[in-house]
Amino acid sequence: MTEFLKHIKSFAKLNDHELSELSNITEVNSYEKGDIILNTHKIRRKLYFINKGLVKVSFFAEDKEFVMKFFYENEFCAVLDSLLTKKPSNYRITALTKANLIEIDFNELKILASKYPSMEKIISGIPSMASQKMMNRIRELLETDAKERYLNFLNSNGHLMKFVSLKDLSAYLGISQVTLSRIRAEI
Repeated sequence: MTEFLKHIKSFAKLNDHELSELSNITEVNSYEKGDIILNTHKIRRKLYFINKGLVKVSFFAEDKEFVMKFFYENEFCAVLDSLLTKKPSNYRITALTKANLIEIDFNELKILASKYPSMEKIISGIPSMASQKMMNRIRELLETDAKERYLNFLNSNGHLMKFVSLKDLSAYLGISQVTLSRIRAEI
């Protein structure tokens, strides 16, 4: 919970009472490897903080899975399409390891923000941060080749390699497993 509160404080300056109110609307849940935290076509209006473990956000097109992002410990995770529109999500969140998540109900957070204006920064800050990360991700997919994307992943997320399957990594890089194997052999 300490890292969670530290991250919250990076978005908003909350006093002890406000932090207590925020803590009251959080829920800690544990998931096993392979558990689906949010399934496609479901409405889930929660912000997640990865306290422990690794999750992936993915979607399916023509029976093929595309991995958009991996979220690791001490990161916020949100599926913006469902969070902001109150409509069923096109994305799935899956635990890739045993995971412990701090979950905040977005509706309850909005109620708190109406009482404590400082919490509005959380409501705008976390989705804004997620949008920026997704824009960077899309840019990477459009502007770099497969080998560069793999090297970028190793450079920024090499510590995840022991947890991420080659199937998920190739789905994240937007390449086949065969192409990934060829790239790995070249390096």
